Amino acid sequence: MATTSVRGAMARNLFLLIAALATLVLLGCWDNRREMQRVLELGYAANAEIVGASFQRWSPVVLEGWRPRFVEQEVAVDMQWRGRDGKTYRHAKVPVSERFAGMVVAGDKVKLMTVPVKVLDDESSVPVPTFDAANRFDSLGRWIEASGYIAVAALAVLAGMNYWRWRRESRPAIAAAPSRPLRFPAQRTMIGIAALGVGAFLAYSAWSIGDDAGEGGNIEITAEITLVTSNPYAVQLGWKDPRGGVHHYGPVPISERFWKEITSDGALVVRETRVRIRADDPMSLPVILADAPEKQWRTRTVLGVGCALLALGAGCLMSAVRAMRRFL
Repeated sequence: MATTSVRGAMARNLFLLIAALATLVLLGCWDNRREMQRVLELGYAANAEIVGASFQRWSPVVLEGWRPRFVEQEVAVDMQWRGRDGKTYRHAKVPVSERFAGMVVAGDKVKLMTVPVKVLDDESSVPVPTFDAANRFDSLGRWIEASGYIAVAALAVLAGMNYWRWRRESRPAIAAAPSRPLRFPAQRTMIGIAALGVGAFLAYSAWSIGDDAGEGGNIEITAEITLVTSNPYAVQLGWKDPRGGVHHYGPVPISERFWKEITSDGALVVRETRVRIRADDPMSLPVILADAPEKQWRTRTVLGVGCALLALGAGCLMSAVRAMRRFL
């Protein structure tokens, strides 16, 4: 009985830790999104130079004075720019999306380039690369949703375990026959819940990356390429929506491969391309179909691992339930 109590306490502590960490991630992503909106609304346009980059996966928290900042992306860049007051400002650990990171980081080397940003001339405001803002907003939304689901699931499991413990301890003792000790399969339950949570997160993330084409009533139209740049690789697009409204968006980041397809000796030779836009938000980041990221083996592998973990978690929980029924 003592061993069962210890295991139960360890399982409850684990789910409490999962809920706490997921809540911290949710709050950190929410704060990043709020800060981005503030800089985009109040900041001014400038050109910032990328002077460095770092991988943040194993150190996602950055301390800026007394205020910690959560870095949800794998790659963060260091930027410096000249402010309106003539002073040079620098900000380290600016999170960038995976697509933007692919433009500036090749292996362990960083491409030192100048990019358009929105900035505020203070040390606490994180600059926002303008053509990466839509990708960052989408990424932060997925992080907030996933961490919220994990936190709710962990708290629900914790509440269920506490209720089960209360029900077991509140049962009256039967003196006529010795009671059989309830062997709560804490290890199987813990593995099952953890596998379900991680599997759901991986499967959802891979599905979101690979199924962006089906979101938000997207439509396909032909857009005009009005400008192309090589440092970084990007294009300026213009198009008419189905109602006849004229829209312009840019710079839109593109791959080197697509840049070579639409240029010759650096000059633009292809003037139109098919793009996908959101019908409910025409000014969201358009997706160039000829340059749309394909489903790579990593996405398929992550999806497979996520589904396998979901099956493993469901099997462990079913086994735990059958084990508990034998002792009821």
